[in-house]
Amino acid sequence: MIRKMLFVLVAVLLFSLLPGCAELAKAAPVSIVTATDLHFAGRGAYTYTGTYRQDSETNGSGKQMQYLDDILDAFIDQMLAEKPDYILLTGDLTFIGAKASHEALAQRLSDLTDAGLQVLVVPGNHDICSGTYILPEGEPVEAPSITPEQFREIYAEFGYSSGISYDEHSLSYVYDTGKGSWIFMLDTNFKYGSNLGQLNDDTMAWLKSQLKRCKRAGAYPLLAGHHNLLVHNERFKTGFVLGNSEEILPLAQQYGGDLYLSGHLHTQHIARENAFTDIAGGSFAVYPHRYGRLTVTGSQWSYEAQTTDVSGYAKAVGKKDPNLLHYEDFGYEFFYNCFFDQAMENLSGQIGDEDILFRLCDLSAKANVHYFGGTPSAIDRSNELLLHEYAEGTFWGNYLESILAAKDSIRCESGD
Repeated sequence: MIRKMLFVLVAVLLFSLLPGCAELAKAAPVSIVTATDLHFAGRGAYTYTGTYRQDSETNGSGKQMQYLDDILDAFIDQMLAEKPDYILLTGDLTFIGAKASHEALAQRLSDLTDAGLQVLVVPGNHDICSGTYILPEGEPVEAPSITPEQFREIYAEFGYSSGISYDEHSLSYVYDTGKGSWIFMLDTNFKYGSNLGQLNDDTMAWLKSQLKRCKRAGAYPLLAGHHNLLVHNERFKTGFVLGNSEEILPLAQQYGGDLYLSGHLHTQHIARENAFTDIAGGSFAVYPHRYGRLTVTGSQWSYEAQTTDVSGYAKAVGKKDPNLLHYEDFGYEFFYNCFFDQAMENLSGQIGDEDILFRLCDLSAKANVHYFGGTPSAIDRSNELLLHEYAEGTFWGNYLESILAAKDSIRCESGD
C-alpha cells in the first residue's frame, strides 16, 4: 500500500512538472472588454464649435467629439458595473496625439484601475505623431506631442508596468492572465506618424520567442493591435492591413493563435481566413459607440459587440442636455447627416433629378449607419436599384456596393 501511494505521489509530481501542465490546470474563463479608436481629446483640449465643427460633420468619419467626454464616462460606469477581468484599448486612444489628450485620458482610465480593473493599452497611428494640435475654441492650435517613452510613462499602470515581457524595439508587450491565456498587445505602427502598419524584424523575432514561451507554458495566445491582420473590405487594404500580415498569420497559428483584435477601420466587422478570426471593433468615437465583450476559456472563446448606454447614464447622473437624454435618436441623426452630406457632395454633380439624388443619399446614409455598427442586414434597401442605375462604377457607388455586400459582425465564437 505504501509503495502504491509513493508511486501515485511521484506520478502526480512528475505530471505537474511537465511543460504547460500547471498552466493548463489553471485554465479558467477570462472576461475581456475590448474597445478601439476612442479618439479622445478632452474638454480642456477640444471645443467642438466653429467652422472646424462644420467641416468635420460634412467631411469627417462621423466622430461624435461634442459629447465624447460624456460617452466615455458612460462606458466607464458600465465597466465599473460589469467588472470584466481586462479592458483592452487597441489604439488611436487620442484624437491627434496631443500630450494634453493622453494625460486627460489616463486620468479618466485611472477610475477603472482604482476600482481594481486591469486596463491594457497599445498605441495607434494617431497617438504618437508630430504636428499635433488642440482645439480649445474650435480652431486648431499647435500643441506638444509625445514620444514613445512618454507614452510608456503616461500609460504605466495600463499595461506598461505589469507585463511579463516587453519588446525593446516597439511598445509591444505580453500580459499573463494567470488563467491559461496570454494577451499579446502589439504595437503595429510601422513608423510613428504614418498610417502604415507593420511589425519590424526585431519585433517579429521578439513575437516568435514569446509565442514559443506561451506554447511551452500551455497557454492560449490572444493577439491584439491597431492595424488589421486580415482584409475586412477589399477597398481598404493599403494602410489598413499589416504590411507583413502574411508572415504574422502563420506564425500566430503555428503557436496556437486563432484570434486577433484590431481597429483602425472604424467599422464593426469580423473577417475569417483558414480558421483564423480578426475582429475589427467599431470606433468608440462613432455611433453606436461599440465595445466588445469577449470570454476566453483555454483556447475557446466567444465574442459579442455591445452598445454604450449613453442616455441611461445621462438619466442616472441627472444630465439636463436633451441630446444626451435621448442619445439614441441624436447619435443616429448626427451620423446619418454626416454621411448624407458626403453622399450629396459626391453624387450631386452627376445626378440632376433631385428626388433620385435625395433617395440615393438617404440609402447611403442608412447604409453607413448600419455598416459601421456591424448590422448591414438592417439596411433599408428600397432604393438599391437606383444605385445600380445612377451610381454604378463611380467611387461612391463602388463603396456602397461593398457595404451592401457585407454580413453582420456582431457576434462569433471559436470553431464557427
